Order: sequence, then C-alpha cells, then structure tokens
Amino acid sequence: MKRLLPVLVLYLLAPLVAEFLSGSMAMANLSALLHMVPFYGSGAVLVREVARRSGRGWLALPFLALAFGIIEEGIVDQSLFNPNFLGAHLLAFGYLPSLGIAAPWTVFVLGIHILWSMAVPIALTELLFASRRTEPWLGNIGLGIVALIYVAIAALATVFLAKYVHFWATPSQLEASAIAALVAMGLAFAIPRHWLKPTGRTLPAWLVAVIAFALGSAFIMVYGAGTHVWHWPWQLVTAGTLALLVLMQGFGLAALRSATWSNGHRYAATAGGLLVYCWSGFGTDAALHGLADRPAHAVLAAAMLLLLLFTGWLTVRRAGKA
Repeated sequence: MKRLLPVLVLYLLAPLVAEFLSGSMAMANLSALLHMVPFYGSGAVLVREVARRSGRGWLALPFLALAFGIIEEGIVDQSLFNPNFLGAHLLAFGYLPSLGIAAPWTVFVLGIHILWSMAVPIALTELLFASRRTEPWLGNIGLGIVALIYVAIAALATVFLAKYVHFWATPSQLEASAIAALVAMGLAFAIPRHWLKPTGRTLPAWLVAVIAFALGSAFIMVYGAGTHVWHWPWQLVTAGTLALLVLMQGFGLAALRSATWSNGHRYAATAGGLLVYCWSGFGTDAALHGLADRPAHAVLAAAMLLLLLFTGWLTVRRAGKA
C-alpha cells in the first residue's frame, strides 16, 4: 500500500483541484467525487506515468494533458460543441459555425485542463513524494488496469452525459476530437529530447512563484472578466488566453532547461499555480452555485492551503538534509 500511496493521492487530488477547488462543482455535491475520481484520477496517473516512462517528463506532460482535455471536452461531455451545455451557453461568445466551436471557450477550457486538471495535481503529488519524483509509480499490470478504468469510465460517462444533456456531437466532430487528441499525444514525443539539456541559471524561487501566480491569474481573468465584465471582442479574449497559455508553456520549458532548477523552484511554480484556483474558485463557485456554498468552499480552499504549506515544509526540510 505504501508503494501505491502517490497514485492514491494523485487519484484524489486531480478531481478535487479540477472540479471542486475550481468552483465548477459545489461542495454540496462532494459525493460526486466518487464518480470523478476514476476519470480524473486515472487520467492524471496515465498522463504522469507515460510522461515519466518515456523519459521526457515535463517536456511531454503538457501535450498529454492537452490530449486528456480534448477527450473530456470533445468526446466525453462534448462541451466544445454543445451550444447549451448544462445551460451555460458556452458557445454564444465567439462561435465559429464552420468548426462548430467557440474559439474563446475552446482555448480556455483546454488550457485549464493542461494547467490545473493535470499539471498542478501531478506536480504537487511529485513534491509530496520527492524521492520517487522521476520514477514510475506503477508496473505494467497496474498501468494496464488504470488504462482500462479510464477507458471504461470515459465510455460510460459519454453515454450517460449524452442522455442527460440530450446532445450528441456529430460524427465529424467526434472524429476531429479523436484526431486532435492523437496529434497532441504525438507531439508529446515529437519534441527532441535534447531540449532537456540543462543550460543557464533560473530565477529565484520566490519570483517563479510570483510569475506562475500572475500568469495563471491573468489567464483566468482574461477569459472570465474579458468576456463578462470588460466585454472584450471574442478575438481579443481568444488571442489573450492563447498568448498567456503559450507564455506559460514557454516559461515551463525554460525552467526545464535550467541547470539550477530545484525542488524549491518546482514548489514555487506549483504553489503559484494552485493559489490561482484558491482565489478564482470562489468567484466561479458563487456564479454557478450561489453564496450558500461559499463556507464549504472556504473549507476546501483552507485544506488545500494547509496541504501546500505542508508540502513546502517537506521541501525545505529535505533541502536542508541534502
């Protein structure tokens, strides 16, 4: 059981961050976690294990996370194509009839899956179990079981949601989503591995945290406030979120190539990213579920902050022993 502890932690953290800390799901519906753990948890473990087994690690991970996002939003819940998904009218702003998607929503939702559904929970779990950070956590049989769970849950969720929301994407849309997911997976292994060769120095850890928090917050605000408060043109919102997403990935690549990148820097980047959801989740939760859910959401945010502080304490303690 001790050997599987990182897997179990990641199984729980992925849906907690992605759906509940984000404010997408109300804490009153915490029982839904039982249904989300197999999907988000299995997806996060698969993304992490494939990235580590390939030897590419965080060079491949964002593209694998992108594939997860495309599968979820394009095939499972089909929010990329549903004009009235859960009554949210996600395609009303920036709709492209020729593609059947809304450009702002597509960039935003895939971005949050890369950064917060996958990257932040995986990074936090790897820091909690730093001695095993770069090694696989599952054997071949275990990985196969996780893959089967993910495929089975994804298939069941696809059918259930289609019946629940009374919407089914066209065959061409589903095919395009599958192809896009495969392309994203291919890109994970297309970037030359020598890009990981360490060069130069990195920024101070505190500045890494500030940059991660600022870029992540800007990404959330450009879509949310840019759409509903500032009333920017959809082209500007799309360009802004896409530019910020590319900038964050570029920042991450530069970090990977730093010869002085340490667990302290990894913690700083993870903390900056998680703190974005700690503040923005309150707004999303209130907008979707009302103020009645705020106390329970505050408890979750506080628990995540305590986990973050504990992880920081572990990181500093281990650095002192090194």
